[in-house]
Amino acid sequence: MQVAAATVKLGADMATRTRRKYSPRLPREERREQLLDATLKLIAKSGYGGVSMEAVAREAEIAKTVVYDAFPNQQELLMALLEREQERVLSAIAGALPRLPLSGDPGQILGDAIARGLEAVREYPDTWRLILLPADGTPPGVRDEVHRNREQLVRQIEPMVAWGIAQLGLGDLDQELAAYVIMGAAEDAARLTLTHGDQFPPERVAKFSVDLLSALDRSS
Repeated sequence: MQVAAATVKLGADMATRTRRKYSPRLPREERREQLLDATLKLIAKSGYGGVSMEAVAREAEIAKTVVYDAFPNQQELLMALLEREQERVLSAIAGALPRLPLSGDPGQILGDAIARGLEAVREYPDTWRLILLPADGTPPGVRDEVHRNREQLVRQIEPMVAWGIAQLGLGDLDQELAAYVIMGAAEDAARLTLTHGDQFPPERVAKFSVDLLSALDRSS
């Protein structure tokens, strides 16, 4: 009787494990999104070294074959993740930036843009960590893509910076270099939000930006 009971229990355990590997059918795009979410979580926890097709399957609680059905290899999986997260970041930045032509107080415009941008950082911290705090083992292709998008953003904000320079009476200031400096400062502010968010909340950083430009305006 004991042997029979043990056999029944073993069979039940094996059936349970088998059922756990069953993956309900999902539309292809929904499945891909699920796997990208799982990959992002793995990178946030363990860096790129923690990512493998098997690890993604475990994180998503599905069979490894399902991962390969959605992405033929790890490289394509990682590039798809980068593309999605870059789009999310660029969309957030577009929503934070003011619209041309500009009018009003340059300091307040900058402060409002920074506040909106940092709120987006707080909403999707893992996304912004992927871009601004690259994990160990980040593939060179990922770094190259981030660099290209950064250059595009600098060109995008340069006309806004030029307007601010004119408004503040700082006509001799190098507007291209100023755009790079402002981009770097904004990235550092986002990193502070990720690493010391309680100490440097968006409203504190935004107020500092307003105060700084006000001081520049008074001194010009």
